[in-house]
Amino acid sequence: MDVQFPTLLPEIIFHILLLLPVHSLFRCKSVCKDWYKLITNETFVKAHLAKKNKCLFYKKKDVLHTFSVNELLLHNPMSKTSINYPLIVDDFARLVGSANGLLCIVQLQGISIYNPTTRICNRVYGGFVSPVRHYEVCYGFGYESHTDDYKVVAVCKTNNKVKVYSLKTGIWKKVTDFPDANLLQDGLFLDGFIYWLDFLPNNLPNIVSFDLLKETYNQVTQPPYHEGEKMLDLGVLEDRLCIFCSYASFTNIWVLDGNDSWRNSLFIMYPQDHAGWDRFCQTYCISNDGKILLRFAYRICIYDLNNSSLTFVNDFDDCQWVCSFDESLVSPIGPGLRYRLRSWKVKSRMGDGRSIAI
Repeated sequence: MDVQFPTLLPEIIFHILLLLPVHSLFRCKSVCKDWYKLITNETFVKAHLAKKNKCLFYKKKDVLHTFSVNELLLHNPMSKTSINYPLIVDDFARLVGSANGLLCIVQLQGISIYNPTTRICNRVYGGFVSPVRHYEVCYGFGYESHTDDYKVVAVCKTNNKVKVYSLKTGIWKKVTDFPDANLLQDGLFLDGFIYWLDFLPNNLPNIVSFDLLKETYNQVTQPPYHEGEKMLDLGVLEDRLCIFCSYASFTNIWVLDGNDSWRNSLFIMYPQDHAGWDRFCQTYCISNDGKILLRFAYRICIYDLNNSSLTFVNDFDDCQWVCSFDESLVSPIGPGLRYRLRSWKVKSRMGDGRSIAI
């Protein structure tokens, strides 16, 4: 006798699948055509992204790692995975930034727009080519919501020429009227803008912003810093632009509120064993219980707002670059060379040393 199972409403299936991580959803796409259409639908992709399962992506000793931020804040190292990453082919590769789960990685031979969760990559070529050298270009990467487009901004430091690449059209285009600037670092993306520090000679750097929609530039008013020798770094705290103002033994973190108004949000002392101008320079996440995940020199630490304590995370020393990203189903769009990496091996920290091919 045939057994009849009740059919779940599509709305219920939608909300059940939203609870699953990306790697499980990839398997669910093979269940049936209806599930495949649902999981690949833009509405579902954006709804899943809104859950914001934040992770860290970092390079250490030529190996790339991913780490769940939620697990990290709970002091659970079992979630760490090490990935053999065949995409990096030169020693000059650097991570520019992330947007909606996509990472921008610059190499000598091109730019990779890559989703580390789905392992889908889009290779971008062009921009500034020889005789312009790799280290003579500063980049920015971000998402423009009005046109639903991801853009790479390249600024040539030798002549201040600027090009913008649209992932939707696959075209580089020149942008004029960029101010004379001395950019030493790649830009920071936040809410449709790319921000750089313009390092002026014998003066504090300006903050330069680039509007990804209008493709125009502006300068951001700076905080009323305290006196003394200092170093500045841009970051994001509480989903707002912040600036790390670092002195010899402590860091002030200023947060930009509306109408160009800055507030002095945090004061953090350095650990006693710090050397030279080691400093806090980047934030990755703030939890609901007041814990901030941030970077001190080449190490990752957790600062507890409740008791002003600082705890360094094991196995996060000597990180060459670190970036936070939201686990997502977003795929690198556009006409570039697009493919899915299949030769990876994930090494789980379960203590048995086993490798799982994915």
